[in-house]
Amino acid sequence: MIEAFYRLTGMPFGKDIAPDDLIDTPGRAELDHRLEYMRRRKGLMLLTGRPGTGKTAAVRAFVQRLNPTAHKIFYVPLSTVTPLDFYHLLNLEFGGQSSFRTSTLFRNVQCAIRDWAEIAKTTPILILDEAQALPHKTLAELPILLNFKMDSVDPALMLLIGHPRLAAQLAGPLFHNLNQRVLLRFEMPTLDEDQTRAYVTHHLALVSGKPQIFSDAALLAIYKTTAGVCRQINNLCSAALTLGALEQKDSLTEEEIYRASAEL
Repeated sequence: MIEAFYRLTGMPFGKDIAPDDLIDTPGRAELDHRLEYMRRRKGLMLLTGRPGTGKTAAVRAFVQRLNPTAHKIFYVPLSTVTPLDFYHLLNLEFGGQSSFRTSTLFRNVQCAIRDWAEIAKTTPILILDEAQALPHKTLAELPILLNFKMDSVDPALMLLIGHPRLAAQLAGPLFHNLNQRVLLRFEMPTLDEDQTRAYVTHHLALVSGKPQIFSDAALLAIYKTTAGVCRQINNLCSAALTLGALEQKDSLTEEEIYRASAEL
């Protein structure tokens, strides 16, 4: 319905956007620089940000550009798991032999990381998403997991991704050891007003949409309503386009934006 009425070649504002089609923003550029540094340096990096700011999408775009013969990517979207479950998930990602013993799984994972780095000459990149959901006992395992050769080398890059409260957790006395191991940290910013306008225009352009579908006042209302959070922008714009298509409105004003936001 939206595509037909607004003569679009596809659905805008979807989360299935190709990494190469993501809009360049100062926040993404800064994150790319830090990820590139950590790719070469290895060790532990902490990436936090409000839900929906595009943390995972930006990381996905970064790893897609890496040479697959020189890097091995392991992505684990974590939920509330015990240390045994945590090692089991990592062991599955590394293709290790199954076990019900935490010590065996731990050894399997460490050996796999070492083999990828030393034998295959490949940099393992472990991406642990939604890490704020990890219980304390599981977070406490990370310094042990990252200890190689009596803590003298960093054979892999581990990226912890989570909500801002994850940084606050690590700053507490309970995780002093883990917090000290964070070599680099970055908090993904929200979009400002100009960036929000550019974001909406960019997504419409990807599907041959006309910029004037949203009036200037509508774009301002989008920013004020979403506070520059990408996922909320996507949801609000999709709802407003649906409303506009139903009511046969070629141009959307702030009225449609606020009406659409009330339905979200």
